[in-house]
Amino acid sequence: MKRTMVSNKIWRTIVVAGAMLATPLAACGGGDKKAETTPPPADPAPVAEPAPAAPDPAAAAAQKEADDKAAADAQAQKDADEKLAADAQAQKDAEKAATEQAKKDADAKKARPRTNKSRPSGRGFVLS
Repeated sequence: MKRTMVSNKIWRTIVVAGAMLATPLAACGGGDKKAETTPPPADPAPVAEPAPAAPDPAAAAAQKEADDKAAADAQAQKDADEKLAADAQAQKDAEKAATEQAKKDADAKKARPRTNKSRPSGRGFVLS
């Protein structure tokens, strides 16, 4: 009885494996693609583009005004940037000048170096 169960199990495994091999590959996403049954549509006739409409004078004037305003805004921004850069440069220059002046003042306040002589000498000084 044991041999029969084992034998049946083996045969079932073989049958299932064979059935898996026999299935078409289309089920798995592979296989040959079917030929198209209908031909692709022919190129449609070219469509003529409509003639451009006449320009609207009011729209053209509004566009020109908007362009002028944008140019004025750009020029104002450029001027503001240049002024900001000039102010920053002036501040740098002022700080540099202040630093140099402080250095000169510090040099002027320094005590004069003493000479090699330990005693003052001169006509008015008498050691007796």
